[in-house]
Amino acid sequence: MKHFWTHKDNAPDGIGYGQFTPGHFVWLLLTVLFTAGIVFLYGRLSLPDKILLRRALGAILIIIDIIKMFIIGFSDVKLSEYLPLELCSFAAYFIVIDSIWFDNSFIKIMLLTLFLPAAIMAVLFPTTSTPPSFNFYTIHQFLYHGLIIAYVMALYVSGEIHLLYPDVWKAILSVLLLASVIYLIDRIFDKNFMFLRDTYGNPLLEVIWKYTKGGFAYTIGLVCFCIFMIHVFYFFFKLIGLLFLR
Repeated sequence: MKHFWTHKDNAPDGIGYGQFTPGHFVWLLLTVLFTAGIVFLYGRLSLPDKILLRRALGAILIIIDIIKMFIIGFSDVKLSEYLPLELCSFAAYFIVIDSIWFDNSFIKIMLLTLFLPAAIMAVLFPTTSTPPSFNFYTIHQFLYHGLIIAYVMALYVSGEIHLLYPDVWKAILSVLLLASVIYLIDRIFDKNFMFLRDTYGNPLLEVIWKYTKGGFAYTIGLVCFCIFMIHVFYFFFKLIGLLFLR
């Protein structure tokens, strides 16, 4: 418990659970089991109960992020560095909107082809691996992104997300617009929201940095990677739907 509240910015060397270590694999397993449980439960609920569960998951996402911001605000970590302007923060906003306006197909396409990949990347390549595995920020990392994954997968497996390729390009245009706005904020206030200017040691993003040599080329490379992953997930889930979810 000594380092339970230790933020990654203040974590001493050698206390982190690392990446693709036993501690990391335990969290990945818990995320898979949690997702499977939500998907199983959602598929057996009535429509009113499904709506209630979706709204509860959306509310939990917002609440636990507020708790995280509150704790950071009373620590010696700069709150301005961790404002909810990351891609998965926007995923939570979209989930809340979807839980209220649940017949909007565009939002669901965004959730499946953009925010689901981002959440999966966040648990596969977590930026919180420098604190211990039993740490508030580690728990928040996996619970927060696990909720996003579980929510989207529950809708997909239940057949509530209908993939249309024109909607994919709407998602891509939205990414370009969002990245442009956040990049402008990053430049003006010297921040790194959405990892648009730095990798923060993320091994996946380090590959993009290596081949683009950093700078604005890295930002363009990251956006291109997002567009590529949107297509990968679109065709993957389209194939899964054709084979198993008819």
